Amino acid sequence: MIVVGVIGLLGLIAYPSFQDVIRKSRRADAIAGLTQLQLLQERVRGQQPNYADSFASMPGPPSGLSPDRHYLLTINPASSTGSTYSMTATASASSPQFADVKCRSLRVDMAGGTITPSSLNAVGDVDMTNANGCWKR
Repeated sequence: MIVVGVIGLLGLIAYPSFQDVIRKSRRADAIAGLTQLQLLQERVRGQQPNYADSFASMPGPPSGLSPDRHYLLTINPASSTGSTYSMTATASASSPQFADVKCRSLRVDMAGGTITPSSLNAVGDVDMTNANGCWKR
């Protein structure tokens, strides 16, 4: 009985840590989706004077979902003008990734040829310094 209790206690301690590691690994899905969008944006910019401000103005069939479908991808149209754009990957509410409260959204801003990654937590606070480690690879 004591052995079962010890195993149960170890499981209670180890399981949340294991889930955190899985969430961190799934952030690569958001990074992959944003990278694909960045490549499409550069393709658009090579053919016209402005970056795309929606999926409708991009070549190919982007679905608005990351490759493994854990994140919803958006292009923020208010910031997509000429030489700038902003794109966000937000954890889908139907995905287990939604429980990643520190890094619920990853964002890429491009202005003047400089790409700046940032993240948003569950309450919408922006982290421009990557102090929470969302973009660590």
